[in-house]
Amino acid sequence: MNPQTQASLPTQQAAPDWEALRAEFPATEKFAYLDIGRKALLPRTVRTSMESWLDDVYDNIGKNAFDMEGQEETRRAIAKVFGSPEKNLALVKNTSEGINIVAAGFPWSEGDNVVISRLEHENNTFPWRHLARKGIGIRWAEPDEQGRVTVDAYTRAIDDRTRIIAAAYVAYGNGYRADLPAISQYCREKNIKLVVDAIQGIGVLAAPISSLGADVLCTGGHKAQFSLTGAGFMYLTDEMIGLLDQPYAAKFSFTSIDRNVPELELAPDAHRYEYGNPNFLGMWVQKRSAEFIASIGLENIEARVRELSTYLIEELEARQFRVVTPKPWEERAGLVSAIINHDADDIESLLRERGVVVAAKDGNIRAGVHFYNNHEDIDRFTDGLSAVARGR
Repeated sequence: MNPQTQASLPTQQAAPDWEALRAEFPATEKFAYLDIGRKALLPRTVRTSMESWLDDVYDNIGKNAFDMEGQEETRRAIAKVFGSPEKNLALVKNTSEGINIVAAGFPWSEGDNVVISRLEHENNTFPWRHLARKGIGIRWAEPDEQGRVTVDAYTRAIDDRTRIIAAAYVAYGNGYRADLPAISQYCREKNIKLVVDAIQGIGVLAAPISSLGADVLCTGGHKAQFSLTGAGFMYLTDEMIGLLDQPYAAKFSFTSIDRNVPELELAPDAHRYEYGNPNFLGMWVQKRSAEFIASIGLENIEARVRELSTYLIEELEARQFRVVTPKPWEERAGLVSAIINHDADDIESLLRERGVVVAAKDGNIRAGVHFYNNHEDIDRFTDGLSAVARGR
């Protein structure tokens, strides 16, 4: 990999005071919140950020709140904490927008196909399936008995017309973490592009974005980035920036915003995928949340999530629930899914009545931990699950 585009792992920081950080999330006082797979709790810094944005609107007629330089400050903060060159980041609304930009702008030929796995979220399937109207096919990679979609699974699914493999960094359902570097190496050998839905991994796992081997990586900001909905980002390699056509264009897509220039020239970097006025409030929060994450350290966050999710698996198995999430840390992140042999939606509702927030996904119960959780949250969940699932 080009050393100029390879970001370094963040420097290991001292272990934080996790209980003090937990206190920055007011909802933890009331709930055992284990549903980061749906959205993360927001820390007090988000409220402070939103209030400071409004203060600027009220007191300074939005001089800073609506300043486009704020977009560049946000880009710099995201690039620094998540490990990407600034020029390769586009600030988009969410995962769906990023994937749709790729699907609409890729240079397809009729008869080409995309390979996706059965573990993908609907927003990493619908944009590709919609291409059927252009004669683009879908081929499916099937998970193995352990719920993993390995390179071998993709090998069995591709053919000589496969142009893209679309994969989740961490599967939303069973929590399987893909071996993205191995998949990307395979893709390079076959001249296939790798497009990654990264929303369940960014902010949890410490590996720099540019080390994962993705050609495109898309994520929303409302989970482990502690941002608002409508404030995400998309990473693209230099090659993909040049390869994709513009699904649409606005003044910030070009090198000049002068509408009278005789020849329009696209921006040479990921700016070309940003259109019109951005989500100013969302970006304001996004920058400050990235700084909050940086102050904790991604390596510390990953270590904390690893410890808590391991404890969660052990406690579920101690209560005789079958965990379907792979056990090795390299094959999972913070999401843990278990079979309960009951209606999962009913179980989710009953647990919510006890102040325990988890999700019913694919007929199972999915719990997701983050650094603001503690062992007591997990005990509340596993004790409650035993009670409601077994009628005690």
